[in-house]
Amino acid sequence: MKTQILLTTVFFSLLFNLSAQDKVLVFTKTNGFTHPSIGAGVTMITNLGSTNGLWTTDQTEDANDFTTANLAQYKAVIWCNTSGNNLLNATQQQAFEDFIAAGGGFLGIHAATDTYRDKSWPFYNDLVGGIVQSGPNHTSNNFNADMTIVNSHPAVDFLGMTWNKSEEYYYWRNNGGQLFSGNIDLLMVASTGSNDYDEARPISWYKEYGGGRSFYTALGHNSSDYTSNANFIKHIEEGIKYVIGNTLSVGGQEQQIPFRISPNPVSDVFRFSTSDVVKAKSLLIYDINGQLVYKGEIPSAVASTNINIENLSNGLYIGSIISGNQQSNFKLIKKN
Repeated sequence: MKTQILLTTVFFSLLFNLSAQDKVLVFTKTNGFTHPSIGAGVTMITNLGSTNGLWTTDQTEDANDFTTANLAQYKAVIWCNTSGNNLLNATQQQAFEDFIAAGGGFLGIHAATDTYRDKSWPFYNDLVGGIVQSGPNHTSNNFNADMTIVNSHPAVDFLGMTWNKSEEYYYWRNNGGQLFSGNIDLLMVASTGSNDYDEARPISWYKEYGGGRSFYTALGHNSSDYTSNANFIKHIEEGIKYVIGNTLSVGGQEQQIPFRISPNPVSDVFRFSTSDVVKAKSLLIYDINGQLVYKGEIPSAVASTNINIENLSNGLYIGSIISGNQQSNFKLIKKN
């Protein structure tokens, strides 16, 4: 009975807080260095959302879009290689703070920590989780280094123990640089040289902050990351899923089961894939009335399997993956 009550609560929480497809806003305004990779980033985020059927994407450089009414339509705002200070006026900043307080998500990519380096907006500095130091503020571009995965999260769990990547690695220690308490570090880059600021340091982190969720990665300087680096693309995809709330908190603890549903939207058959092959799992699908319309078992040691839902009508469904006391949830759109 407790399990059924929990499932019902989760279903209606998802149903009434998610539209047929969530929306994200990609903010790309710069008052400093403008990364040539911004366009590739917007395209990648747009394609990830449409391919998986999880979100639609709007993009803006216009600070006037930061109003309470406009932001209310989005699940998350992604600051993609923004830079410089004074991007938003005081009223626009307040609208964004209110958006986060209402449960909105934030995701920052690379130069998002090269934004408000003058600390004129402390809320943003805490939200993004760091300020890049100046003079110098990064290694040479395409510096090759190993990163260690230091905590579990879907944005890094697929990487194994280490990730070798060529990147422009930021420094945080000196000359106005700063890291903020409350970050849950995910990636730590090894030492990148002999200077004190070349010490091993965090490169990606996440946290709940101010009523919403925040995810940041310092990776993503080059356009090629967004077009051909599968690890980076997956890293960002799972970060977006986190901040838009596809991973729910159940019983006060965040329950995460790494999985992928594809394609979504689906016609007749979708493929369930997971890196967790230790435990058996249950797959349940509910219609918009909360009625259970599919239940299947996925044995342990099975990394992927096809699920046939050709007998279901077109429309929005809510799915749950249950493994022991862990549960993850997803939206599924069925259409011909």
